[in-house]
Amino acid sequence: IGGEETIIIRSDSDISVGLEVRGEDRSSSSSVIELKGLCFESQKEERMNVEEEIQKLEEEIHRLGSLQPDGSYKVTFGVLFNDDRCANIFEALVGTLRAAKKRKIVSFPGELLLQGVHDKVEITLRPSPPPPPPQAAVSAAATS
Repeated sequence: IGGEETIIIRSDSDISVGLEVRGEDRSSSSSVIELKGLCFESQKEERMNVEEEIQKLEEEIHRLGSLQPDGSYKVTFGVLFNDDRCANIFEALVGTLRAAKKRKIVSFPGELLLQGVHDKVEITLRPSPPPPPPQAAVSAAATS
């Protein structure tokens, strides 16, 4: 680009923004790696926070919801949204629900839930996977 540097800002997700510097000057390449490394760490921390929030969401659905015959739990959006404890835990309940839905941990109709309009929409928490069989039973079955 004839001695000029081009700065490109790209959005990798809704949460983080990466910065990439391109140019003919090779001395800037270490800066690019450093900037990308910082962006990677930020994305990793955000993913960990999302996973923690989803785990907390599961706990709250267990607390507030009702157990179904198939092992799943159901709760309405209004119950979750209006619960004081949930209000203190979740900065963005709708965002956490969307992330959990994307990971197939919960299901609900539509893409976005809004207070008031969707208070009666049921959110279903998938059943927990069955525990693995005890090792003693597996070993005994293998020797028979």
